[in-house]
Order: sequence, then C-alpha cells, then structure tokens
Amino acid sequence: MRIRTRVLVLGLQIAAVLLAGCADTDSTPSWPDLLDVTPGSQSTQAPPDFEALPGARAHFGRINQAVFRIEIPVNWNGELLLWAHGLHGFGPEVRADPPPDPLRRALIDQGYAWAASSFSQNGFVPGIGTNDTLTLKRYFAQHFGQPKRTYIAGGSMGGNIVTLSLENFPDEYDGGLSLCGVVAGEEWIDYLMSWVLAAEFVAGVELPLDQGSARVTEVVESKLLPALGPVEAHTLPGKAFESVIRNLTGGPRPFFVEGYRNVYAANFGLVTGDPGRTMPMARAATNAGVDYRADPGLGFDGDAINQGVRRLAADPALRDPEKHPDTAPTTGHLHAPLLTLHETGDLIVPISAEQSYRKKAEAAGNGDLLVQRIIRNGSHCEFSDEEVTQAWNDLVKWVAGDEQPEGDDVLADLSDAGRAFTNPVRANDPGTRK
Repeated sequence: MRIRTRVLVLGLQIAAVLLAGCADTDSTPSWPDLLDVTPGSQSTQAPPDFEALPGARAHFGRINQAVFRIEIPVNWNGELLLWAHGLHGFGPEVRADPPPDPLRRALIDQGYAWAASSFSQNGFVPGIGTNDTLTLKRYFAQHFGQPKRTYIAGGSMGGNIVTLSLENFPDEYDGGLSLCGVVAGEEWIDYLMSWVLAAEFVAGVELPLDQGSARVTEVVESKLLPALGPVEAHTLPGKAFESVIRNLTGGPRPFFVEGYRNVYAANFGLVTGDPGRTMPMARAATNAGVDYRADPGLGFDGDAINQGVRRLAADPALRDPEKHPDTAPTTGHLHAPLLTLHETGDLIVPISAEQSYRKKAEAAGNGDLLVQRIIRNGSHCEFSDEEVTQAWNDLVKWVAGDEQPEGDDVLADLSDAGRAFTNPVRANDPGTRK
C-alpha cells in the first residue's frame, strides 16, 4: 500500500473473453455502463497464483490485460469485498495485490470473500482501476453467485477508485472503506503541482518546464533544493516553504514535521517526471485558485506568494466529470456509506483531501453517508491492525442497519486531532506539538 517515489521516478475495452486460472474458459458479453476510459499501453502480467489462508480457497486468472485474485472461505457468508490497490509506479508489469493483512485475515475469519484485480495498466489510472474492479465483481457473480452484499475498499489511489465507484455505480456497492485514500480525485495531482510551484517561487528559482525531465531535475537538485536548504535545517525561504505546505495541507497537526521530512524531495516527482505535461493527469492539473499562506515572520506574506507564484491552467476538457471522471475531481455524490481512515502526517496524500471531500459530500447532501477518522501518524498507509479491523467492523454494522459509527471532524482545528481512533498511540507521538 505504500507509495515510494524519488525526484526521478514519476515520469511516464474490457475484453469479452475472460480467462480464469481455476475455472473453465468462458465467453462473456462486453459489460455495459463502465466509465468511458480505455487502457493505453500494453501491459505484462505478474503470475496471479497465491496460497489461500487456512479455511479458504484461492482462485486466480486473467481478464484481458489485468490479472485477478479471489479468496473464498469454506464458510462463505455470501458477501464480498472488492479490493483496489494503490499506485504501482509506471512500469509495464501489473499485479494483483490482496487486501492488507489485518483486513484479509478479518475477512476470511468472518466468512467474507474478497476479490482483487490488477489494473490493465500502471500509473495513476483510477478510471481504469474502477472499470477493472467492477468487471471483476461481475465476473465473480457469474462464476460464484451473486453476493448478498458487496463492499469496495482501497488504499491510496485505491481510495479514488472507491469514491469513483460509490459516486458512479449506485447499484453495485453497498459500502466503501478508504485507507489513506485519494478521495478527492484529481485534486491530488493539483496538490503535487502546487507543491512544486510554491517551492520555485519561494526559492526564487523558476523551473525550465519546456526543457525536458533531465534538465528540470538538474535545476531542482542543483538550485531549488539548495535554496531551501536541507529538510532538517531549512534556510529562511525553506522555513517559509514548509509553513506554506503545512497551511496548504490541513494546518498545524500532529506528525506534520515527520511527514514533511519523509517526502520533501519526493513530492517534486510529478513535475520533474513530466514537465511538459504530456500525461492526462498532468494536463488536468492546475494550481489556479490555490491560496498559498506562509506564517508571519518568514519573509513571505500570503499576498506576495499569491501574486507572484506561477499559475498553470488545466485542460478544461479533462476536468469534466461527465467526459473524464478519471481526471476530474470527485463530486461527493455518494450512493452508499463510506468510512475513511487518514493519517495526520501523510504528506503523500494529505489530510486536506479529506477536508475537501467532506465539503463536497455536504454540498451534495450526502454528508450522512461519510464517516472520517483521523489517525496520529507521520506516514502514508501505515495503519495498525486494530485501526483497520475496527473500521471494517464498524462499516459492516453500519451497512447492516446499525447507527452511523463515530468519526472525527476533519474541518475542525487539527492541532491535537486523532486521539479517538489512533490505536495504539505511536511511540514517537509528538503530543500537542504542531
């Protein structure tokens, strides 16, 4: 579930015949009503075979360019969870990941089946992932019976697949679980662009975005980062940049410092990898309207930054959710309960994504279908077994008719947030330090 990037790393129809590794070959009509996205580059598939947990059976195979895994307990209760994985980089080999260990064990112990697809290609492809996951759901129903209830869960980019699925396919899923998810969709790419453009203004180093990846990377490493200084000992401009990022991503909160240091250089990867904005996700990104704010006393007031920062516009066609739901921000139009977990110090996918999604869900009249929980930690997608299994169990009860479970107010002051659902408290918890 973790995303690991460096400055140099980020660069870059459903077929009718379904081939099942543990089933006979079947021909199936093309599925209607998928999102209007089509895989591009041809992928290679990692072997999907795996060993089932005790008391369960493994099924695996291939659907066109994707591979899948299915695990069904002997005492199957008739319900199913679809798992959507996070970003696997930009290489050609696709693979199907199982749910994280605590969730997988809980599912089998409780009698739930799970199914997980690779996606037809790698990269930031939430629309393709949504289609591949839905196709696997329908394959499961055809071969093993229609589940009584179907849940969808995902981590990181998989959280974008969860929200896309719950917003666009109201009759397919009964509930969703997002772990460290890109719930706001394309706004995640907006954030990465905003990070870089704030840095170049504060550092006084404009990046030559028209001169290719190698040249932009050279300028980042030789001029921009030195102007900001080492992450543990920033120059004054570096301290201003850090405060801009803190305010941009949710304000003062526990573990911000740790999370910021974890990804300080890595978050330049989108722009250094695709400075010419050739990929759809980069063409759809924009920092127009972003309000940059530095703390007082650091030499950069908000007006100066907002007036001086370079603004890059999006391709408007790619921001249209009707035409391109995969490259447009999500809408908040939920059709089933959604429970999310997010870490305070996650600076790969910041908690501001949860704040944005809360506002969208409320504006759409769906706030009662969204429960968000804050976890005090400085990493991305590193939840405890207790945190994940409690979230899963509470979602299941909610979908079955119990009262809405408790959550956190992500729009409140986050300076000491996350005490209700963090379990256990991390050894290096900073207390109320901001």
